[in-house]
Amino acid sequence: MVQRVVISHFFNEAYLLPWWLKHHREIFDHGVLIDYASTDNSVEICKELVPHWEVVPSENASFAAIMCDFEVMKHESRFPGAWKLALNTTEFFVAPGLEKMERLLVQHDLTGVRLPGAVMVDIHPNIEPDPSKPLVEQKASGIWENEIDFKTLAIPGLTFPTRSRVYHRYAIGAYTPGRHVSQLPRQCNGSRDLGSIRWYGFSPWCNAFKARKLQISDRRDTFDVKNGFGAQHQADIAELDRRWSKLTSHSSVLKDAA
Repeated sequence: MVQRVVISHFFNEAYLLPWWLKHHREIFDHGVLIDYASTDNSVEICKELVPHWEVVPSENASFAAIMCDFEVMKHESRFPGAWKLALNTTEFFVAPGLEKMERLLVQHDLTGVRLPGAVMVDIHPNIEPDPSKPLVEQKASGIWENEIDFKTLAIPGLTFPTRSRVYHRYAIGAYTPGRHVSQLPRQCNGSRDLGSIRWYGFSPWCNAFKARKLQISDRRDTFDVKNGFGAQHQADIAELDRRWSKLTSHSSVLKDAA
């Protein structure tokens, strides 16, 4: 049986990690979790919930987008025959038709599939999710990226579809910065009913979630700041609330059918 491997990196993600780990351990056989020197109990959470997965310290002192991608691909190369997916802690892979999707890729001799993405936007911020229940069931409201008018919204870092991820079976993903685009040949566009990415960028909209968003800007590498990588992370609480407010009127419970 071909192995499924997820690779992710994190810094102080104690709020989201329990949901993320419980969700993805049901899908993947193995995980490589790259710790960017977390100072909370993120590492302990990983070791408790997925003791059979790897938790490794990052080889990078600060978060630099290109170097992060390089590090992810080095870990990918350790599993040459596996199905692989690189995710952030805010990204949940929902794949009710995963086996069918893999079977179709093999049947048509394809390298990978571009999974459609959705921006999750909390329309009930007064209701905080229960840590003991799946997040994707409690906070299911969002917007499919192909239905977003990016120009009219004019939200920094949300100017075109970027939440797609590539589920592939090559040695590495051959990603452009951010890992949302792959240069691998023989890719196809995915179908929502088989698999998609739910990006929890604006959900759950509570104080704990906002706090994790605010900490990211200080972790950006000087090269990234100079060249505009991760510019969406440069925002204070008022700006984050403004962006969330602009998205709420477009958010509704997602339907899988394209």
